Amino acid sequence: MDVKYINPFIHAAQTVFKTMLGFEAKMGKPILKNERTTSGDISGIMGLAGDRKGTICISFHEKGALFVFKTLVGEEHDKLNPEVVDSIGEITNIISGQARKEFEQEGVNLKAAIPMVVVGKNVEVNFITKIPIISLPFYFSVNNNGAQEVMFLDFSFE
Repeated sequence: MDVKYINPFIHAAQTVFKTMLGFEAKMGKPILKNERTTSGDISGIMGLAGDRKGTICISFHEKGALFVFKTLVGEEHDKLNPEVVDSIGEITNIISGQARKEFEQEGVNLKAAIPMVVVGKNVEVNFITKIPIISLPFYFSVNNNGAQEVMFLDFSFE
C-alpha cells in the first residue's frame, strides 16, 4: 500500500487527539494484520468509497474508550454504555473526516458511510478490499501515573 494512503489517517488521528481531546497520541510501529478482526473491546467501523475504496476500524480497549468519553464529554462512566458507544462512533467519524480532507486536497474523491460501532473482542470485520490490513497503534496516557492505553486504527484501502 502506498504511503500516500496511510499518512492522511496518521495525521487525522494525531490531529483529533490533540485538538479534540487535548493530548498527544504517539504512533507505534505499524503492523500488517492477517486476521480480519477488531483489535479492541469497542470499535468504530466505516466504509469509504469513491476514487478509492476501503474500510477503517478504530478500536479501543474498554479503559481507553472510557477515558476518551470522559475527556470528550466531561462525564465519567465505569463501563461501556450507549453514550460511550456513541462517542466512539463520533471519534471514528471525525478521524475519517480529517483524513478525507487531506485526500481531497490531493484530488482523491471519497465518500464515507455512517460509522457502525461494535462492542466485543475479536469481532470479525469484512474489510471490502483484498489487500492486507494495516494496524496503526496510537499510545496515550490515561492518568498522571504514566499508565498507557492504545487506540488501534486498522484499515485496508486501495
